[in-house]
Amino acid sequence: MGVLLRSPIFMAGLLLVGFWVVVGIFADDCVVRPNCWVGGATSLQSTPWLARYSPYEQFRGQIRKPPSMEHWLGTDSRGRDIWARLAHGARPILTLAPLAVLLALIVGGTLGLIAGYYGGLVDEVVMRILDGMIAFPQILIYLVIIAALGASAVNVVLAITIAGAPGIARLVRSLALDIKTRDYIAAAETRGDPPWYIMFVEILPNARGPIIVDAMLRVGYAVFAIGTLGFLGLGLPPPSPDWGSIVQVGRTAIQAGHPWEALFGSLAIAMLVVGLNLIADGLSEELQRYR
Repeated sequence: MGVLLRSPIFMAGLLLVGFWVVVGIFADDCVVRPNCWVGGATSLQSTPWLARYSPYEQFRGQIRKPPSMEHWLGTDSRGRDIWARLAHGARPILTLAPLAVLLALIVGGTLGLIAGYYGGLVDEVVMRILDGMIAFPQILIYLVIIAALGASAVNVVLAITIAGAPGIARLVRSLALDIKTRDYIAAAETRGDPPWYIMFVEILPNARGPIIVDAMLRVGYAVFAIGTLGFLGLGLPPPSPDWGSIVQVGRTAIQAGHPWEALFGSLAIAMLVVGLNLIADGLSEELQRYR
């Protein structure tokens, strides 16, 4: 870990991601000031120190205002504070993206281990099914699932999990095919260890490096996917402060000379995705160092 902290690439990514993590955690925290918004309720004693307004509060006469001391990133077409919507939108995207990737890792990793360890007919059946799923564009899988089940946080996670699991399975399978030829796997089989033990205790821990790097990249892809679905109106249901929907609503104001809503929404997504990719690059460099 100490070597990673000396990596400029890793640290740059950590700062970008850490910024939004802090924003997402503390957007609702308050200090003593009037007119507070906390979890959907107002108070006369305090106000959030990081996002001073509710993401849903509409200011009459403040529609599409440019950035100012009162509204740091300006207001949108309904008079809502853009920074407040971005700050409160950080928490769901930082929760849903890692959750979707974690579930995809569980499903895809298990299928990849089974296919790689057993080989033969099991490998052929599992991989042909997954190859058929990979043949479809991921965005099409997202659209079909959410169109069938409806737009919600749960369905967004489900769509990203189903679309991401086949790619993870292919990676884990290739790693398992290599690792199962090692002497310690033969020793485990000689001892009579059950297959599940060999797969999850002997093979999986020794494949963790490339899997972790791939997972970090996939979290970035998931953030972009959530933003894309929000832009298409298939993400979190309104009026949730979804980053993709913020860009979509702001898109119509660009030609009218009010670009900040689409600009800052796009920058938020870009910052988080670039940060996650830089962290993955730093981890990859560290793995290459020890090979």
